[in-house]
Amino acid sequence: MEQKNILKIGIIGLGRMGLLHTAIFNSLPESEVVAVVDPSLFPAKPLSMLNPKIKVFSSIEKMFKKTHIDGVVISSPVGYHVENALECVRHNVPFLMEKPLAINAEQAAPLIKELEDNPLPNMIGYMARNIDSFKEGKKIIQSGALGKIINVKGTVYVSQMFKQGKGWRYDPKISGGGVLESQGSHLLDLLHWYFGPVKQVNADILSVYSKGIEDFSHVILNFENGLKGWIDASWSVRFKRKMELKLDILGENGSLVISDDTLDLFLDSAVGEYNEGKTFLSANDLFTGVHIDIGGAKFTYQDQEFIRAILDKRSTSPSMKEGYHVQKIVDSCYRSAANNGAPESIK
Repeated sequence: MEQKNILKIGIIGLGRMGLLHTAIFNSLPESEVVAVVDPSLFPAKPLSMLNPKIKVFSSIEKMFKKTHIDGVVISSPVGYHVENALECVRHNVPFLMEKPLAINAEQAAPLIKELEDNPLPNMIGYMARNIDSFKEGKKIIQSGALGKIINVKGTVYVSQMFKQGKGWRYDPKISGGGVLESQGSHLLDLLHWYFGPVKQVNADILSVYSKGIEDFSHVILNFENGLKGWIDASWSVRFKRKMELKLDILGENGSLVISDDTLDLFLDSAVGEYNEGKTFLSANDLFTGVHIDIGGAKFTYQDQEFIRAILDKRSTSPSMKEGYHVQKIVDSCYRSAANNGAPESIK
């Protein structure tokens, strides 16, 4: 039997997410990691000793010059995302970028323009779209079972910050911002996915433990389709060992509450496959199985989708363009907060 081609993957940045993607791509039958780029060369060198097939480079330029690469995962600090992605476009190499897209939309604009002129498969790592409960929620919204959507609210909480943090994530010049730019952008992406573009925001942010970035954020959203809603995000909430996402959606025919682990649907009247009354689904009810589960099935789903996009030479979702809209929402939120919550349009 003829052996099928294995995609050669390069990893840029070996923090937690870089190591996680390395483990997943090395476990999937269609791919293998052959190169890593990390200027500090730590933990790249120990990784190469454990797996001699992996070559270690101090720059993305050296990797492309010396190794054939079919796809790249960009998990470097946010401030370097755009320059790394531009190198991928110049070498015509598809890439999966960890979120958020950039420090701000202005920094990201040249990448968006370059991808319009030179399209290639790209994906941004808003992995919440790959959580089974939120995927099922998308189907319910699209079915129209809830009727006209009246209101939506979202929350994301985690116990992360109770003193000044150390490292690039807490430096706005490299990270772009605090909890809104980081965890809160997952909510913004989900709501954009469900209900379309946002046209205006009013935002309030608060720094308690951090300097120069926010630990708490509250945003009122006005969507282009007329829907209104809000989100609340904090990484300084007690007793949240892992990040908890939740959407609460009210419609004329019922309500839908979705978290990472559950989906709770109530309908006044049956619509299509969805019954009248209460329907409750757990993560176990929705789980379809993955080849390897490292850090959650959502990451494997994501990496498998990226592999399919490379093999099929097609675009995938969420794309850089979708990430660009989320980035513009975040930017507008910061402008609104700086102006005492005054309304800010998405430019």
